[in-house]
Amino acid sequence: MEKQMTDSKLTRNLFDMPEWLKQQTLEQQENAPYCGLGFKKGRLEPDLHARMLKNIEENVSLFRPEHNVREIESVEPGVIPVLFHEDREFNQSIMEALKPVHTTWSGMRLEESACYGFRIYQRGSYLYNHVDRTQTHIISSTICVDHRLEKPWPLYIEDIDGNPYQVDMEPGEFVFYEGARLIHGRPWALDGDYYIGMFVHYRPQDIASHQALQR
Repeated sequence: MEKQMTDSKLTRNLFDMPEWLKQQTLEQQENAPYCGLGFKKGRLEPDLHARMLKNIEENVSLFRPEHNVREIESVEPGVIPVLFHEDREFNQSIMEALKPVHTTWSGMRLEESACYGFRIYQRGSYLYNHVDRTQTHIISSTICVDHRLEKPWPLYIEDIDGNPYQVDMEPGEFVFYEGARLIHGRPWALDGDYYIGMFVHYRPQDIASHQALQR
């Protein structure tokens, strides 16, 4: 498992999860499977990454403020925390293209659950620690599509024992993770102009895989 240890002396202070989110996270974790994979860093194929960048460039005028995401806030008054655009046909092609590497990592037959994004986090925004949807976001990855940062804006993630880690990601890199079970987020303010992410999620295809997760 490829990890980078979080050192509290080297990282900025984390924004604490609000009480409603702490309770929601505990409830979700209690019902979420864990298959012993944890998380691991990977890299996109160059042509796939180029397709993503091209799609963003072609649709830049379509990005709009993303609303009703309670887990995302900002320290910058007057700045929209996140912009969002979704091209469903394109996203489906990304899920299909990335399915083989997720299948290899998980060792299970998978079916697509969701591909979300592109999401552009803007200066000052932060994402509270949380877990993902219990039934569908079992085998996931968070993709760094592009960024313009003045300081790293790492992914915070805890292993199954609650040990904290941070993983820096450059454009074209991603992190496999068990999103429904492992607490993760970006709980520090973004220091830079933007960070563009995309998120893909899969679930086990058959009952046997579900049973294996529950062991």
